[in-house]
Amino acid sequence: MKNINRDLEAVIENYSDMLYKICFLILKNEQDTRDVLQETFLIYYTKKPDFKNEEHKKAWLIKVSQNKCKEFLRFHKRHAAVPLDEMEETLVITDGLNGNDRDLLSVIWDLDYKLKSAVILYYIEGYSIGETAEILKTSPSAVKKRLQRAREKLSGKYKGELAYEK
Repeated sequence: MKNINRDLEAVIENYSDMLYKICFLILKNEQDTRDVLQETFLIYYTKKPDFKNEEHKKAWLIKVSQNKCKEFLRFHKRHAAVPLDEMEETLVITDGLNGNDRDLLSVIWDLDYKLKSAVILYYIEGYSIGETAEILKTSPSAVKKRLQRAREKLSGKYKGELAYEK
């Protein structure tokens, strides 16, 4: 039992910040984000999945947390989103960002779920098109299309920054 508890503590220590950022950008609500993280780690603890490597574990945690985010979005629409500029002071992810980065973050903030998920995984977390497709359980061409649509929604000054390698 001690090994399981130590493993859970290590997973929380290693992945909670990353999962928090991803979930908060999707949910726009700190309480829901914390609930999703709690549920994600509870699922990890109860299922005790076996992973090939750390990347597989990371991808699994991202996918579970994103599924939980979808559930929250579907069933908790009563929570109003707080505008990013009102939350900036409390967000760890905005620390050290310049004005352009903050503007870009606010545009990403307003993207719909599918586009936002692809953008976060590809541009922010650094996954390849193939890895992003695998995590989102879609095809690489669908990921490319989502990234294209996201770039189209951005103003002209961000298009150069959000290019991807083919």
